[in-house]
Amino acid sequence: MSEEKAKQLLEKYANGEASPEECSVVENWYLNLDADPKVIPAKQKVFIREAMLQDIKKAVANQTVRKLYLISKGIKIAATILVVAAVSFSIWKLNGQSKNAAEQITTSTHAGERKKIILSDGSEITLAPLAKIIYPAKFNSHSREISLIEGEAFFSIAHEEKRTFQVKLPSQLKVTVLGTSFLIRAYRANAHVEVAVSTGKVAIRNKSILLGTLVKNQKLQFNKVTGKSILKVIQHTRPVKIQFAGATLQQVIQRMEYTYNIKILLNDKAIADLKTTATFNSEQRPEEILDLICSLHHLKFGSDQNHQTFKIYK
Repeated sequence: MSEEKAKQLLEKYANGEASPEECSVVENWYLNLDADPKVIPAKQKVFIREAMLQDIKKAVANQTVRKLYLISKGIKIAATILVVAAVSFSIWKLNGQSKNAAEQITTSTHAGERKKIILSDGSEITLAPLAKIIYPAKFNSHSREISLIEGEAFFSIAHEEKRTFQVKLPSQLKVTVLGTSFLIRAYRANAHVEVAVSTGKVAIRNKSILLGTLVKNQKLQFNKVTGKSILKVIQHTRPVKIQFAGATLQQVIQRMEYTYNIKILLNDKAIADLKTTATFNSEQRPEEILDLICSLHHLKFGSDQNHQTFKIYK
């Protein structure tokens, strides 16, 4: 119901002009405020009720408005048209907001089917056959969370420093990242859950216990029966694209540091704003990518003996 229609209905009710059916709609709305917990969170209901009663008391004391009677569990409550209309509008708005914020989408694949999902933050998920996932239509402002109910899925997560990305699994495992790419295998019929990292860094927890923090080319295998986990180094993971579209050199560095778990230093801050547009592959070594980027901007780079810290200079 739109706000305008709601206002018209409430005015008719207050003026005694509503039909029996319209009266029933208004009264049932009030009576059902407690009946459906999914409509409005409990805290919001309490706040709305308190605001309504306070305004009613003021209106009755001032005797400046027409009284409207709503029957709720045998008790008559006097309210003004404006108060009821305002509260009603708030409730309808809150109801709409709650549904939008809580809207969950369930997607699954059939045998032989693969499906790509693009989330509201730009992250991509590729479902393998016979997989099922639940995710929100839109993430909230402070976190990103989805649930892998069954099967195998490959995740390519958009990097965000202030919002972690979490994948909940039926085995009470939780995978947490900032932005990376990784594979999860979590079949109900299989005693093991596997998480393999292609790029970046992934933390895996069983309830509140940290099982491990994985980086590129590492895999954790968790036994759902014994509760034990094994960390392995793997030779090959699924390659992903590393794309830059007009990114500054500073942004390129941040992306590469997280992707390869390395440290890159700029010898001169003046080169931090140099723009780069290029596409690489996670199978390429960081030295190869840095060599191409430095050639593009007529720069040079060097590294330590372990190839974990790099320095870019003119």
